[in-house]
Amino acid sequence: MKKLLLFLFIIPNLGSANELDSDFYEPNIANAYQGRLLYNFLNEDYPIEKMIKLCRPYTGIDTAQIKCKKQSQQSTTVCEYKCSLHWSTI
Repeated sequence: MKKLLLFLFIIPNLGSANELDSDFYEPNIANAYQGRLLYNFLNEDYPIEKMIKLCRPYTGIDTAQIKCKKQSQQSTTVCEYKCSLHWSTI
């Protein structure tokens, strides 16, 4: 139920995200191991654990590549991140 409410909260915010593209995605080969996610900084912690989990198949996260931007007049933040491939044979 919480996820459904969060989903319903995110949908209106995607339409008003004029500063950044509203296309949120997980890292994969097709997008050069990059990801983008949204979080509400008022009631969620910084999502580093989620980024680490999503990058685990690609050897980890490149913390130098994390860029977050607060949405204007909203309590949401968009984070773009890139998985590290330093030790990968992919």
